[in-house]
Amino acid sequence: MKRISTRLAAVATVGVALAFMPAALAQSPMGGSSPAPTQPRAQRIVIVNIAKVLRDYNKANFLGAEITKKREIYVKRVQSYRDTIAEVNKRYAAATDPQIKKQLKEEALGIQRKIEDVDREAQRELTSLSNDTIVRVYQEIKGVIFDIAKTNNLDMVLCYPAASKAEDENSPQVAQLMLQTPALIPFYHHGMDITEVVVKTLNARAPDYPPVSTAGAKTEPMGPPPMPPGK
Repeated sequence: MKRISTRLAAVATVGVALAFMPAALAQSPMGGSSPAPTQPRAQRIVIVNIAKVLRDYNKANFLGAEITKKREIYVKRVQSYRDTIAEVNKRYAAATDPQIKKQLKEEALGIQRKIEDVDREAQRELTSLSNDTIVRVYQEIKGVIFDIAKTNNLDMVLCYPAASKAEDENSPQVAQLMLQTPALIPFYHHGMDITEVVVKTLNARAPDYPPVSTAGAKTEPMGPPPMPPGK
């Protein structure tokens, strides 16, 4: 895959690192004058809104949508079995012959076992897909941030969780997230946030993944593997 280097238009400098010389080295061993101290370089530190990166990274959204589709397939399979059990229960309630009731009960138990089998299969596949996807996306984001930092001679890149959309800035959930330690809490910053640079670089490196349409659909952030159907 073609490597794309993204340079920042401007990077803020934060503070000045103080360099302390040990007392034993303060004087020249030959009695001469002390060497002129070198001017410490200002530290170059930037921040990244990781929640916004995940929301706007097209490939991550595409992979997440694929997992959701697989989960829906399992949900439909389980629902079909449940509908069958409901019909069996109706027949059981209407039956008067003990032998027929026994057969219907065994039939319902057999269907229930099939539901449990689907549950186990869904748990195994969805957990594996979710874990693989989370690790894959994490490594890609980490790699892009590393490349941007090396290209722009940055000293540190700090990621923080926050609102991924402006309209969510005042939501209780975001406020709680921002106040939880050990989360980074950038209450104020100027010219330090490179979230858009990270997003653009990620999407440029994965051009085969177009934006995923979320119109009319409930979107959820990537997180723990989804629960299997039937639970």
